[in-house]
Amino acid sequence: MTLEKNFKYIFFKIENSIGRITLNRPKRLNALNYPLLLEIITVLESNSKNKLIRAFVIEGNSQSFSSGDDLKSMGPDGVKFKPLDDGSKLPHHRVIQLIREVQKPVIALLQGYCLGAGFELALSCDFRIAADNLKIGDQRVKRAHCVISGASWLLPRLIGFARATEIILTGRQLDAFEAEQIGLVNKVYPLSEFKTKSKEFVESIVQLPTKCLGYNKNMLNFSQYNELASSLNHEFKLYCKNIASYDFGEGMKSFKEKRDPKFKGK
Repeated sequence: MTLEKNFKYIFFKIENSIGRITLNRPKRLNALNYPLLLEIITVLESNSKNKLIRAFVIEGNSQSFSSGDDLKSMGPDGVKFKPLDDGSKLPHHRVIQLIREVQKPVIALLQGYCLGAGFELALSCDFRIAADNLKIGDQRVKRAHCVISGASWLLPRLIGFARATEIILTGRQLDAFEAEQIGLVNKVYPLSEFKTKSKEFVESIVQLPTKCLGYNKNMLNFSQYNELASSLNHEFKLYCKNIASYDFGEGMKSFKEKRDPKFKGK
């Protein structure tokens, strides 16, 4: 079953247990503007607990993921710093928080340019899968623009403080292979094979036990700002919830029957 909803600046489709968000401003290299970010917020808030979805994908329409913020549409005469109803200073912040909070894996499919605020959007995802034509980084410092959507928190945790400092302070772009070497992206595929290979990767994640993945993601998030003792208690609490899931029972049953498990994501 396929469910689609087209917005003005993104496409959203649920198919084969995947909630696919496609940034749809190809003529602007999928540069982010406020309406686009608000559409992503609508999708994630409406579908974070959608039982039809076992993983989310975020990608760009055409040959780039995102070139970053569309500065022309975020000028001082616009809605630049109008807070959201939930108190978020920027819609960027709400998007990043929702991606980190959703109890399902979120996979960024990266090709072409992934820069600035688009870079920060990718950093917030659980997996980053790249085509070999990727150019990734944060060029904004070269125009005297600071990071604004989580790079200072997310990037050091992904690749270490020294590397993160160098990337953010110099504004240089990395190619796909350097990004993979330092752990910034998980996989790199030739552009000619990217559609097929990334699809295979996403499908492999979708077949995993979604509730268990969600609990593990929750544990990882919790551990970023809590001590070991608190993290151990938190792990045990979520472990006890997980053992009540269908997939936990299926995992145990398949082990005893010496067969591959068939998880349902519940």
